[in-house]
Amino acid sequence: MPTTRPNILMLVTDQQRWDTVSAYGINDICRTPHVDALAARGVRFDNAFTPTAICSPARASLFTGLYPHNHGVTGNGLSIRDGVQGITDYLNPAGYRCGYAGKWHVDEDRGPSQVGFTGKDFMGYAFPGSGLLPGLQFGANPKGRNPYAEYLQERGFDLPTVSHRYVGTNPGCQAQEMFALHEGPVESSIEYFVAEETIRLIDELGDGDEPFFIWGNFWGPHTPCLVPEPYFSMYNPDEIPEHPSYRETFENKPFRQQLIERMWGLGDLGWRGFQEITARYYGHVTLIDDMVGRIVEHLAVRGQLENTIIVFTSDHGDCMGAHKLIEKGEFMYDEIYRIPMVVSHPDCATPGSANEDFVYLHELMPTFLATAGVEVPDGLDGESFLAAMQGDHTPNSRDEIYAVFHRHFTNVEQRMVRTRTHQFTFNSADQGELYDLVADPYQLENVYGQPEYGSIRQDLMARMERYMVDLGDPLLGWFRRMEPVY
Repeated sequence: MPTTRPNILMLVTDQQRWDTVSAYGINDICRTPHVDALAARGVRFDNAFTPTAICSPARASLFTGLYPHNHGVTGNGLSIRDGVQGITDYLNPAGYRCGYAGKWHVDEDRGPSQVGFTGKDFMGYAFPGSGLLPGLQFGANPKGRNPYAEYLQERGFDLPTVSHRYVGTNPGCQAQEMFALHEGPVESSIEYFVAEETIRLIDELGDGDEPFFIWGNFWGPHTPCLVPEPYFSMYNPDEIPEHPSYRETFENKPFRQQLIERMWGLGDLGWRGFQEITARYYGHVTLIDDMVGRIVEHLAVRGQLENTIIVFTSDHGDCMGAHKLIEKGEFMYDEIYRIPMVVSHPDCATPGSANEDFVYLHELMPTFLATAGVEVPDGLDGESFLAAMQGDHTPNSRDEIYAVFHRHFTNVEQRMVRTRTHQFTFNSADQGELYDLVADPYQLENVYGQPEYGSIRQDLMARMERYMVDLGDPLLGWFRRMEPVY
């Protein structure tokens, strides 16, 4: 039943690189026809960035509209600071029925049902297959109930087994599979379960006069890429070309990058190892894309597609062999900070267009408030870009983005200012990084300290200080101490 205000459906993947969405025209191997169809009906954002490339902090930023140091989740396993409000605190009073499906990983102590969502809680890191599927060693069990296990039982599936585990050579890092084969039917896979939960919420919350806001969260293509056939064998590893930055030597780079590369133990496997991993990652991406297609088709069958804003995005990217690295972490490269973002808006004036503005993941929060007719409160760390979603291509005034990183495997404080031509990274306990993105788009040569880049370095450092002041960044004091001698 159509409502007078638009429904909002936000579909978020975990750790998906922006160039795996084929609508961007960068990757001619990985196929995402259903997300491409959303782009054809709306706007593809070509310069969308996450405020931080780590799961919980990025997701909490999406929920609150704030940078991590302002909402309190500066690393995985933490909780949003008391008194900080999230999107449900605004949308529920405005008459939106809010639902949540799939991965949470926003707040360690409170699940979605405790912050105003209808849905099933997955607490902790909560990988649904951990401690459940025979053969899977990745141990990140949900704390408490596991709705995926209940789904398998309700649908009459035997527990799917897991085979073809693929890990690196470091004996200390064997517990997390890079990929594995899910030996059950597609309908028993984790991503199919997320799609079914999202569809269930559409039926439950969409049967009335009030609009809905549904946040559907897939666990993939984050490792372990637990993929069923035909997706597991869908892409030929031999056809995946070497990433241009795989020739990384780590010369004049922060030493921590080498440590993370050694930790995963993938160096001994060479590019062939990344071809194997990437082929399954691409299969996982296409599996998710098919689930997006199922959800969108269900909206169409219910007659709600033309009154629903659909956003497809990810919390952050994945190096997937870029710079000889995998996943995300203590390095600030485009492969993990630039994210896919496709928006299908029923009132889009320029369907099939691309928007070049710098926009942030966490700015979806004030954008949705504006969509709902809610006054965007003061104090958020971003602004609505609703007009851009509707196809208005008047450029915004943003010349750069500011991103942060606090900790993951190691304690590290990093800050980044990235313009369209250069990027400066402040590593609080290590050397600086400066990249000429025109001459060196893959960020291989650190030109920090080279005299010919002195004025650019000074300009970017001044911009960084302004962001730190405006955002109340706690690293400001240390940055000011080090700035004259850094």
